[in-house]
Amino acid sequence: MFKKIIWITLGVLLVGGIYFFFSADQKLDEMVIDTDSAIIKKPATELSTPNPSSVETKVEEDPENYYVLMIGLDQRGNDLMLNTDSLIVAHIIPQEHLVKLISLPRDQKVSDPESPGNYKKINAIFAEGYNHALQEARKDPSLLSGKKVSIGKKRISEEYISSGMVALRETFEDFLDISIANTFLVNFETVIGLVDEVGGIEINVDRSMQYTAEFDHTHIDLQRGLQLLDGRNALNYARHRLDDRGANFESSDFDRGRRQQEVITALVNKMSSWGNITKTLDLLDIVTTNVKTDMSRGKMISLVKDFYGNLSSDTVISVPYPGYWKSPYVHIDEDDLRETIEAFTSIERPIESTTGTLDDITVEDE
Repeated sequence: MFKKIIWITLGVLLVGGIYFFFSADQKLDEMVIDTDSAIIKKPATELSTPNPSSVETKVEEDPENYYVLMIGLDQRGNDLMLNTDSLIVAHIIPQEHLVKLISLPRDQKVSDPESPGNYKKINAIFAEGYNHALQEARKDPSLLSGKKVSIGKKRISEEYISSGMVALRETFEDFLDISIANTFLVNFETVIGLVDEVGGIEINVDRSMQYTAEFDHTHIDLQRGLQLLDGRNALNYARHRLDDRGANFESSDFDRGRRQQEVITALVNKMSSWGNITKTLDLLDIVTTNVKTDMSRGKMISLVKDFYGNLSSDTVISVPYPGYWKSPYVHIDEDDLRETIEAFTSIERPIESTTGTLDDITVEDE
């Protein structure tokens, strides 16, 4: 009788395990977007059909050392904002169980890929790629495969989303002089769902924040101090910029980038120590609905295996961004950019890691 109970128990666990991995496998498939479908503007020299023998074979990225772009889109109600309010590049170093993060302010001045010689704010590039694909598809509907992807409550043609992702990825590659292996597009609503699902995250709120905007139902009311934030307040903390009390209480984009990284780090810490396997599929539901990526399912699984149980505030390192505001853009000096790139691309763990603060911000007159 005892052996029978053991075998029944093992059978139940086996069936449960198969169901779990089958379900997880399918959910990961829902996240994947084909960025090869992007409808991007080609230089005149590339418009002719290339000779297959002259096409350079794409070299696979070093599995020990690669870069991932994370794009944060804002969806408020039924409105999907195409301007990207959160732009973070992660340097993944599996052999060291190390992740380096760098945030670029949304007003960073970059070359306009659609108009050589002109400049744009970097947070406009995704929308530019998206709208280019939209216009081209209206002229030639055969460019669309018919596949739709879910971004929160929206169902959008894959080619529009992938075109925005590719345009922004290429801009980052040129600006930081790196090759980005994969891109993640994240709906801000993901933060709310994940933080609530794990029971909140602990954040030391660095200043009081008060802001209300009735048109998009934003209501921020946070006080200083160490506290447990639910999903909505965690997002408010990361998003805060304007303040009802005036300019002296407002946050800069540098501040926002730092806070976004704080929320990511706190969420990673909570999830890595959470250990509630029974709710993992619930987390996957939240992620797959709100995140799209061109990372393969196999690579995602490998990434989780490499880092599960090894991520903490000591292994997620923020690289400060020493830019300065000079209307209408954020600028960065060439020497500062070079040093920042060297610190970010190094696979070595810094002797002492720091996170950018308001002291890093310089404001110059026009």
